[in-house]
Amino acid sequence: MKEKLGVLLTTSPENENTHTVIKLAETALGAGKQVEMFLMCDGVYHVNDPRLEELTKKGVKVVVCAQNCLERKVERKPFVLWGSQYDLALLINEAERFLSFN
Repeated sequence: MKEKLGVLLTTSPENENTHTVIKLAETALGAGKQVEMFLMCDGVYHVNDPRLEELTKKGVKVVVCAQNCLERKVERKPFVLWGSQYDLALLINEAERFLSFN
């Protein structure tokens, strides 16, 4: 089984964390790692970033906090899963490495 990298992203798309997380995910994929991202707070706005959709096509699993999406009126996208804090807890438990970008 592949080593899993978990990433939490809570900042909005204009933050420098966006570039960092995208490059980190691409690098981890290139190294043969499994990558899963959880987006919450203003991080849910990343579902409108085409680079995120490209990452999912390469194998990154993206889960968003459904409550935060509803609060911010962010529409569902077919390439992301709507989840909850339970999904975040599972990711933290399952990941060999977990990084948080707040």
